[in-house]
Amino acid sequence: MTSSDSSGFSRRALLRTTAAAGAGAAATVIHPGTASAAAPANLIDHEQQQPSAAPRSRGHIPTPAEYFGTAIGTDGFLAQWDKMVPYFELIGARSDRVKYEVIGKTTRGYPYVLLTISSPKNLANLDKLVDINTRLSDPRGLSEASAKKLATQGKPFYYVQAGIHSTEVGNSQAAIEWAYRLATEQSDYIEKILDNLVILLQPCQNPDGLVLVNDYFAATAGTSYSRSYPDLYNKYTGHDDNRDWIMLTQIESKYNVSILNRYRPQVFQDSHGASSGSPRLFTPPYLSPYDPNIDTILVQETDTVGLAMQRGLTAAGMKGNGWGSEYDYWSPSRQYCVYHGSARILTEAASASNLAYPQVGSKPLGQQTTDINFIEPYDSKTWTLRNIIDWVSQAFYSGLETVAYDTYNWLFNSYRVGVKAVTRTSPYAYVIPAGQRDPQAVYDALEIFHLGAVEISQAQAAFTADGKQYPAGSYVIYLQQPYGGFAKTLLEVQDYPQLLQYPGGPPQRPYDTTAQTLPMLLGFEADLITTSFSAHTKLLSSVKPPAVVTPSAPPKGGAYAIGPESYGVFRIVAALQKHGIPTFRAAAEFTDSGRTFPAGTFLVPPSTAARQLLQDQSKATGIPVSTLRAVPSVAGDQLKPGTRIGLLKPPDNMPSGWLMWTFEQYGVDYSVVSAADYADLAGKYDAIIVPEGVSRNSIVNGLNAKNYPPDWAWAFGVGTTGWNQLHDFVTGGGTLVTFGSGTATAKSLFSLPIASVLPSGSNSNFYCPGSLLSQEFDTTNPVAWGVPADNPVWFVSDDAYKLTGTSTYPVEVVAKYPDTGDQLQSGWLIGGENLNGAVNGLSWTVGDGYVVTFGNEIGFRTWNRSEQRVLFNAAYHGPSTKLTAAQFQRLGQ
Repeated sequence: MTSSDSSGFSRRALLRTTAAAGAGAAATVIHPGTASAAAPANLIDHEQQQPSAAPRSRGHIPTPAEYFGTAIGTDGFLAQWDKMVPYFELIGARSDRVKYEVIGKTTRGYPYVLLTISSPKNLANLDKLVDINTRLSDPRGLSEASAKKLATQGKPFYYVQAGIHSTEVGNSQAAIEWAYRLATEQSDYIEKILDNLVILLQPCQNPDGLVLVNDYFAATAGTSYSRSYPDLYNKYTGHDDNRDWIMLTQIESKYNVSILNRYRPQVFQDSHGASSGSPRLFTPPYLSPYDPNIDTILVQETDTVGLAMQRGLTAAGMKGNGWGSEYDYWSPSRQYCVYHGSARILTEAASASNLAYPQVGSKPLGQQTTDINFIEPYDSKTWTLRNIIDWVSQAFYSGLETVAYDTYNWLFNSYRVGVKAVTRTSPYAYVIPAGQRDPQAVYDALEIFHLGAVEISQAQAAFTADGKQYPAGSYVIYLQQPYGGFAKTLLEVQDYPQLLQYPGGPPQRPYDTTAQTLPMLLGFEADLITTSFSAHTKLLSSVKPPAVVTPSAPPKGGAYAIGPESYGVFRIVAALQKHGIPTFRAAAEFTDSGRTFPAGTFLVPPSTAARQLLQDQSKATGIPVSTLRAVPSVAGDQLKPGTRIGLLKPPDNMPSGWLMWTFEQYGVDYSVVSAADYADLAGKYDAIIVPEGVSRNSIVNGLNAKNYPPDWAWAFGVGTTGWNQLHDFVTGGGTLVTFGSGTATAKSLFSLPIASVLPSGSNSNFYCPGSLLSQEFDTTNPVAWGVPADNPVWFVSDDAYKLTGTSTYPVEVVAKYPDTGDQLQSGWLIGGENLNGAVNGLSWTVGDGYVVTFGNEIGFRTWNRSEQRVLFNAAYHGPSTKLTAAQFQRLGQ
């Protein structure tokens, strides 16, 4: 073992020579840091070569150990963001190899940091290098000869991200050492990497989570409390923060996308952590399948980098690593980059114990049988935070080498990928017709494409495509563009392959979901056009809601009307509630001035305040407001002023976190139900939402008060007393809305007469791992007002039911699966016939209260927004005042 300074970096480097690759043989510098169980013992020890010129320093850069007071990777120590950020800023100020930049502020207001690292010469020419990357990625008008010349002048960009999942602590800790080494080390090895690459180092994609997790870990040191932060480590998404790459809802996601769009990196390394029993480090190649919208060159480049990492680990004597297991290359929700020219290199390091303490077993850890994709089992009983940092660091430097030693091919391949994208012949385009029922859905989709660097055109005149007439104002997304694949994968129907673990065996589990068809999720039309057509279109530089006409003031006896067809209408409803403006809903279809309005139409009595609010909201959403000459004589509801919505949110429950985001975007008056609230639920809430993942156990037992500080009392268990108080809240007149496994909780609470129709046991009989399924909604039921009658529903390992009795409680079927036919709309489904005729959505009268249950996840990651409106319908309908036709005609007066 070489001697080491207090930073964990060796003063003398262990060198190994690999097989020639690209321009020549690659030499990897391995820094084992502190002694570790699997440290290589048979490597030749050489003196580190000195460069011809030292990096120019603007002052001393302390080692990580000097700066933090403890060596990175020390058992029980995790560096914290409030010290990490100044350290990165100091490195940027004192090294001419590093540019420090704050991209923006996170959700909780912390700095979102990017370090751009390269040679001083490259940094001085950074704008030119970015321009070359941009030009190669969009080759329209660029000849092959010119592209080859640019490939000799440019530098590949290698983007590495750490810390998106905050309890996977090793990568962000390793990033501290990476930044220090790249900024200070004087060696031919590092000089060559920096001469040949531009490294974009994002030390933490989720700074909010690092603060929550690492600060909590530090604060509980020396106590009897659990050391792991118990709640979502992103305010809204928790672990799902890396499932936001299609909807792009979170500010951190948008920052990441802005970096990818600006620099067009050839490689995006996404550094993660896995369970303690996983391979010591996973890298690509991935399992099948890969999304066919990912360019095949990128698939091969992904395999190249991943296997180079595996080779580097093996050559360094670092055992227990694997590839080609568990993780696939399918869902765009996890990999925006691959539709934008970057190979996604996922690394997953096995975790230590309790975040930062040694994992110690009675025998060597992890898998102990060999395979072609797992060639050397780990041979130690101990795995530490220091091991994690060493393994992920070795993989990182091996990845850098692979690109740095073959720059021409990586750059010219960017051109090749672009050429394939812009010269595709079929399909030709997608057309999103103008004048659709839900302008919010269309706008949301266009905003996703705009953020995703997809070119959107708008027809300036009517045109015909594939034999269908389209009006002026329709949107056209031509697929002959650099990032057309991103649009295509989000607009098309997914046909996931039938993959089994072995012939005749159970299904091979996808790593995430199998469908992402935006038109079905949001509720809009997008037509696939297979052949070329002629249309007068204008390329848009921005997207905005469609223009609306301000309605005239209603006459006496009239009202303003807003249709229920758009899920965005609940933004307007929330604003009306906030400003105390009376709001009503018609319970039946009616006509006015020759126009038919559907059941669920919102009516607002005329006033100056109402007119101004509706005008502003209509303009912001594109949702039209109409004027009624007379209020119809139909039954209806008056929404309860200031409807108070409670959200049952166990710690670390992602479905409730996503609902928090949705409620806050819409301006809904909601609160998370605290344990202290159970004593007077009716005094605090009108409706309570019980999402997926809320169980009797999470309510009754909650967090153990012995294991967490008093400020977590909101999440402590409420016992059977609280359970019964929730029951009494409903029977006393409250509203409860449940979905997913939350419906099983409601079944237990009220002994609802429903039973699952799905077979138990093997997944071979029924399997649906995140797909869109057929559905029949009763649009006359208040829960389904405004929902298309055949709106697909999201199903991810959920449940479907049959009614076992109708005498216990009055009950109505809101939504069911068709009696016959194909239940699958997009994705993957095995055993769909088990769903034939099954019920999904039900509305119940329980005592004086109102309960709505859905077996599927009506609120999944904000994706299925068209379907999610049933949650808002139920939450506002339950507490509303029910009016006769005569009362309604007087608008409740």
